[in-house]
Amino acid sequence: MRIYIILKKIIKLLAIFMPFVMVIGIMTGCTDIENTAKTQAVTAFKFQKGVYKTYSPDKKNSYKDYFYIFYDETSGYTEESERGIGLPFSCIQKNGYVRFRFGGATEPEEVFKIKYVKDQSVAGAFDNGSLLIFTPVSNANPDNFDAVEYVKNNGKKL
Repeated sequence: MRIYIILKKIIKLLAIFMPFVMVIGIMTGCTDIENTAKTQAVTAFKFQKGVYKTYSPDKKNSYKDYFYIFYDETSGYTEESERGIGLPFSCIQKNGYVRFRFGGATEPEEVFKIKYVKDQSVAGAFDNGSLLIFTPVSNANPDNFDAVEYVKNNGKKL
């Protein structure tokens, strides 16, 4: 009789705690799946031919519009919208990193680590740690893009 009472108490305890254990297990599995998908998106992402507007959410230089114009996956140039100045760059894209050389082959390499890809935007940071977000400019042609004119025309196709 005593064993029967002990077994009954054990069954009650299991009935109470088992749903909690199951929910925690399920949520842990979902987090792993979500993190795996995010990691795959980051490592698979590559900048393609196009124009990308960049900004920093920490509001530094928020009065300027900066653009990265990619000729292809390996080269392009930067351009700011106040005076139209910028630098040519070459880059190597691999596994969630972009290794840029701004100005020429003898310049030091700057590594941009992609942190996340959401919708069409890409966020990451250079070695200085500040977050930078790239958003594609869908109506801009990288072959003849002019940042000064683009901003002057309020982002309308030229």
